[in-house]
Amino acid sequence: MPLYLTASHSSRVHKSGQSSATTGRRNSASPFSNAPRRKSTIQRSHSLAGALEDGLTDNEDDALLPTGKVVSVLKIDEAKDVISAVHYGRTSMFAAFPERAGMNSVRIAEVLNFQRNLPSIISLAHVHALLAASSKTEREISALQSAGKIRKVKVVGRGNDISGVSEVLITTDDLDSLLQRSNISADVITDFCTALRRFPRATSIPAQELFESSVTELSRKGFLVSSSLSGSRNLSLAGSSLVGIPKISRAASGTSDAVGGDAAFENLGGVGSAKRPKAHGNRTSHAQGGELALSVPNLGPYLRLLSAGRAHLLELLGKSKYKEAPLYLLRERWDGAVDTDNRISTAKRVRGEFSAVMPSKTKKWKDLYGLSFDWALEECLGAGLIELFETRSVGLGVRALT
Repeated sequence: MPLYLTASHSSRVHKSGQSSATTGRRNSASPFSNAPRRKSTIQRSHSLAGALEDGLTDNEDDALLPTGKVVSVLKIDEAKDVISAVHYGRTSMFAAFPERAGMNSVRIAEVLNFQRNLPSIISLAHVHALLAASSKTEREISALQSAGKIRKVKVVGRGNDISGVSEVLITTDDLDSLLQRSNISADVITDFCTALRRFPRATSIPAQELFESSVTELSRKGFLVSSSLSGSRNLSLAGSSLVGIPKISRAASGTSDAVGGDAAFENLGGVGSAKRPKAHGNRTSHAQGGELALSVPNLGPYLRLLSAGRAHLLELLGKSKYKEAPLYLLRERWDGAVDTDNRISTAKRVRGEFSAVMPSKTKKWKDLYGLSFDWALEECLGAGLIELFETRSVGLGVRALT
């Protein structure tokens, strides 16, 4: 029987000659025929865009290699003493307004008015972030207070001495300017300044030192706050002594405040007030009596912005795996991927392409009114929320301590 009639021959499966020839040509013609197939680049580009939006890449998530040197103070040429540090902290608070901000006229006016209406104050933590030798700085502050060149304002019912939010500094000249612009009658300003000169180092003044009408007017303008807002003072001596210890430890050596001052009993939890001379003949006792804490107008918006800036900086550090990042990278995250005037962005604008986001869309200008990155960094450094350290390859690094 011929072999071509057997079942083995007939059961073979043959491909068409055209298909085989085409396959052979394709395999021989393409040098990438044996290369492994990969996923589309669209998904890869989306994942990379998401990483850039979050401020993270594979290399940025690695731990930094420190040299062991920690930077405790940011040395600024403009801040050589306490007075210059106060002026520098106020003038460097906000970044320069960008030319292409992406804001309408209403929003621009809102941002500029907010910046202008903030008081010329600076937190005590900010001063310690600019000046070395904290003991020397405290002695200088004490001397300036005694000379009547600077005032310390105690924030009632907010913050604590550890974070530094509860104490702010203002120069006497700036305080006088605020009084003159507040539309307060001249005789009230004179009486108030006289009381301040009588107690140059105090953060509060007795209510008997002013007329009741003067106290009412100054309280409405935001220069006085009733001490009763700080809550009940009927506390045990053991529990509240923790509040008095930082105040005593920060006082200059050899002064009365180093042993508690005139109000040592009240600061350590006692109830009542120290005995003081009776009011003069035409002075009337204030209805609430006791002490009136010093304040400045628009102190609340300032403290809210300060707290929001600190929280945002710590949030940006929290995006890194080890809560640390190079200083340049943290600055880029703070500013956002904004449109700049560099060569690449300019060329894209000429071609009509989208280069980057506008500053009005970033948190820096949308919620923080253009708060400067350096200012927020100094605040967190002085408050002990972060630390700066030198690295082996990327310059200064920033590490969160909370």
